[in-house]
Amino acid sequence: MQRKGNWYKCLGVFVLMSFMACQQGNTKKQKTESEKEWHAKKLEYAQSFELSDAGDYQLLKIYRKRKKDDSYEAFALVPEGGKAPEADIQSIPVPCKKIICLSSTQLTYFFALNDIDNIVATNSSRHLFHEGISKRIAEGKVKRVGKEGHFNTELIAGINPDVIFVSPYKAGGYDALKNLGIPLVPMAAYDEKTPLGRAEWVKMIAPFIAKEKQADSLFKKISIRYDSLKCLAAEVEERPTVFSGKMRSGTWYVPGGNSFYAHYFRDAGAKYIVDDNKQGAYPLDYESVYLKSADCDFWRILVPEPIGFDRKALIKQDGRYADFKAYQQGNVLMCNIREKPYYEQNAMKPDVILADYIHLFHKELLPNYEPEFYEMLK
Repeated sequence: MQRKGNWYKCLGVFVLMSFMACQQGNTKKQKTESEKEWHAKKLEYAQSFELSDAGDYQLLKIYRKRKKDDSYEAFALVPEGGKAPEADIQSIPVPCKKIICLSSTQLTYFFALNDIDNIVATNSSRHLFHEGISKRIAEGKVKRVGKEGHFNTELIAGINPDVIFVSPYKAGGYDALKNLGIPLVPMAAYDEKTPLGRAEWVKMIAPFIAKEKQADSLFKKISIRYDSLKCLAAEVEERPTVFSGKMRSGTWYVPGGNSFYAHYFRDAGAKYIVDDNKQGAYPLDYESVYLKSADCDFWRILVPEPIGFDRKALIKQDGRYADFKAYQQGNVLMCNIREKPYYEQNAMKPDVILADYIHLFHKELLPNYEPEFYEMLK
């Protein structure tokens, strides 16, 4: 009887252990299957959005305070035949047939992917260089829906777009749009602090127009050329100093030492005169800027001036500009947005802009290059 009792006891233990092992195996299997359901798209530089493939749809997260922060907006991009999530996530059928862009900087990505046929409206920007979109506006195929705070909500409601791309950096007017029940997707590319980070947002736009492969290929080409140019400039022995901006309504807004522009200057083989760790631009008075920048080798400005803006016109704005060494030596780098499609293209042409800077800072590195956006102020 003792042996029989022990046998039953051993059998019970064996059955219990087998059951537990089976349960652990099932749990592990379920976890593995769950993990397989989500495939985060690899991003090399962008920090403010994330795309994950859930099989039936793609989950898009737009972060409010850069990647991995808990504060974000989520959208389910659901292709035809896909199943929208049951969770409280706004679903957007893709590819979208009717898209509204409320900034010319958003159009950049559609231009780069050569896909503007589904854009049905934009803001009231008057200075568009792109012939295709300008023609569609003239033909009435693309409507103007107003600017922040003054949107034509009746017109937008009549268009009934699939999605509206909005700028999270501009205030006013979005509450009225929210009441229309149309998905408002924040285009936060300008929160990226590196040129390639902004360019990689083409991968965020791509699922909305079914251009994922084209976006991946395009970005790869851009990043390879940018990195090769960066390596070229890294070999220079002497790095000229550079400062940026000018007076605006009595204030000089200076890009921080860890800003978007600072990355460009360093990658182009120059030394940015501001060496703090700030990412955004901040206001300074003229005297503070002059103390830092009086002896800098180069001065970079981005201006919205009449065609033909030159050195004399710059001095007319503020005679003190003539005191800077960079001005005296003719080393003022200018991009005039009235002449160049900077805001329509710069996000997707970081390699071109870097080449512009390298040519102007170190002409010997790219002697036969013709700058596309920046030039020495004549």
